[in-house]
Amino acid sequence: MKKTLLALLIGSCCAAQTFQTVPLLQNGTNDKRIIIAVLGDGFTTAQQNSFVSSAQATVNYLFTKSPYTEYKNYFNAYAVKVVSAASGVKHPGTATDVTEPVIPVSNPGNYLGSSFDFGVHRCMYSNTTNKVGQVLAANVPDYDITYVLGNSTEYGGCGGAYAFASLNGSSNEIVVHELGHSFGKLADEYWFSGSGESPNKTQTSNPATVKWKNWVGTNGVGVYSFAESPSWFRPHQSCEMRYLNQQFCSVCKEAIIEKIHSLVSPVDSYTPANTSAVNANSNVTFTVNEILPIPNTLVNSWKLNGTLLASTANAITISPSQLNAGNNTLIFSVNDNNPLLKVNNHSTVHFTNVTWTLNKSSARKMTEVKAEERRYSIYPNPSDGEFFIRGKQDFSGNTRVELYDASGKLIRGKSELKDRSTLWVDIKNIPAGNYLVNVYENDGMIISQKIIKE
Repeated sequence: MKKTLLALLIGSCCAAQTFQTVPLLQNGTNDKRIIIAVLGDGFTTAQQNSFVSSAQATVNYLFTKSPYTEYKNYFNAYAVKVVSAASGVKHPGTATDVTEPVIPVSNPGNYLGSSFDFGVHRCMYSNTTNKVGQVLAANVPDYDITYVLGNSTEYGGCGGAYAFASLNGSSNEIVVHELGHSFGKLADEYWFSGSGESPNKTQTSNPATVKWKNWVGTNGVGVYSFAESPSWFRPHQSCEMRYLNQQFCSVCKEAIIEKIHSLVSPVDSYTPANTSAVNANSNVTFTVNEILPIPNTLVNSWKLNGTLLASTANAITISPSQLNAGNNTLIFSVNDNNPLLKVNNHSTVHFTNVTWTLNKSSARKMTEVKAEERRYSIYPNPSDGEFFIRGKQDFSGNTRVELYDASGKLIRGKSELKDRSTLWVDIKNIPAGNYLVNVYENDGMIISQKIIKE
């Protein structure tokens, strides 16, 4: 997971206590899921059961909100029982937006330093967020999402490096909103001068070119100016990022789904596994176990030696007669066709391939199998002159790209490995139309996708 290195670096320089960790949601192995870590602050040893109940309630509530509902199977969640010496959240009484003290001034010895009055009274955050990083490194180092629940019923919460929320009756909604910031990288849709361009905030007012142009006119999405600063625009008038107790607008849902796709693959496991050996004289079934959205919106395809097969299931049976002597390549490809996504050519923005290389030899009764899962992105698609193929893993030096037109004719093109994980393809001098791009690594096909030249 993306946070692991940061957590390990924090942990390497600063010691942190190990606390009891309680599973709140389990859908699979951590390496194949997005990990939510919920930390408590201002909970004493005697109050840990109360913290776990509150943490469970926030997780349960999060998955009642679309698009988390549809992608619940992609997550695991844990509560970390951070023990504080004293109960409660600090309140210095220094906020300037209210007449203080709104609640009694207090300075309890909580472990993570959560406090109200970060500029405004309701902003609950901490001056010692490095402690949050240390606790994560020592207890849930593979986390992707985290938030801190402060032991106070006063209304409050804030986002930043980490999300914080109190136990106020609105805390479930505060958590959802703040994770919109820290996980979805979304901006507030009420005015906040400290944020700039975001998936749901822009200075572009033209509906034809605004970043959410594909959604304009659908589900209430438009281009709405902020009253406080008319040069900035939001996509909706009543999104979760503007008011609590709303739903995320279509633009924000899409941004969250894209973040989910950037972190995890929809492939959970597959068989036969790498280095397997199968009977060369018998049918062989290849199976991919997928992490299914709710409802399932995954689209599958199979190609054998570059030829598209009829099956769209997650399993296929190959007979010996379908295999050539020598090396054969079977590619399973999966992408998400969720109607909550209007990203151009989303099937090539995030797709995962499982590739089996089968070596068939008449001298042997067994066929050797080499299997590998890899994730890719092709962008921009459509393209007016060039596109990039980015792998989540590095390409080898021995990589080549082939382009074919709709008639199957090989088209001359130029490609180059720009860095170890990115291929550049020049299509400036070919006519507009649909093309097939095949990528080979060490003479084995690893990608076969459609691209569009405008």
